[in-house]
Amino acid sequence: MIRSLPVALCAVLLVSGCGSRLNPMNWFDFGRAGPADAINSEDSAPAELATGGDVLPLVAGLKSLTAEPIPGGVILHAVGVSPRQAYHGAELMPVPTDEAGVMVFDFVALPPDGPSAVGSERSRELTVATKLTNRGLEGIRLLRVRSESNTLSVRR
Repeated sequence: MIRSLPVALCAVLLVSGCGSRLNPMNWFDFGRAGPADAINSEDSAPAELATGGDVLPLVAGLKSLTAEPIPGGVILHAVGVSPRQAYHGAELMPVPTDEAGVMVFDFVALPPDGPSAVGSERSRELTVATKLTNRGLEGIRLLRVRSESNTLSVRR
């Protein structure tokens, strides 16, 4: 019994590092989401909630926008400021555009359910990033993100 315990522990540790169904960490699916791919601007819908069709509000303003190259694409990283605290579920929603070579996103966030404090600008900051693949960025030379008060752009 004592000799088989270390062997069993080693086997459990080996299996726990695997992506197989034998790994106890994979027994329950918690709906982990993968990175989002770029959506062509012609095919995208306005920023709407999937369930109710309500239009999501734009964040109050943008502070920064960067496009970090990675193998196979770009990570678009934006920092915005909400009008008050407790905004959540921030996203960069693709927006259709007629401009050739430009991909436009709306920086949106869900408002709080009830009243919330305004607080300092730092406490209202929202950070969001999305992965855009080279395939989805074919022909795109400018990435633009819009907020309620300003728009920032970055060249590829």
